[in-house]
Amino acid sequence: MLREEATDVIVPAAVLAEGVLTGNVGHDYHVRRLLDVVNITTVDESIGYSAGAMRQAAIRGALDPAPSGVDAIVAAEADMRAGSDDVRIVTSDVGDFEVLASLGENSARLSILVV
Repeated sequence: MLREEATDVIVPAAVLAEGVLTGNVGHDYHVRRLLDVVNITTVDESIGYSAGAMRQAAIRGALDPAPSGVDAIVAAEADMRAGSDDVRIVTSDVGDFEVLASLGENSARLSILVV
């Protein structure tokens, strides 16, 4: 018998602006169905400040090109949540997230799953 574990999937709302929704009805139908089963969070002031600090630290560390603001928001949200639980970032952009995740306060509880 397989045991299923409940997993919270969090998507910061800013991610929607970076190409998740395309305006193509056929594509967006499936994406919207997926978004119906995840938790979409707003970006509050503390996440914004944290994301900005992480992004600037990556830039100072000579990450070229610089990570996007949206990637920094995802990393900041993950870092905040890693304060109380292990968190996995699912991405195809492993390089930026390895750097951003290492800059957080809770980096030991962050992992990256490459898709």
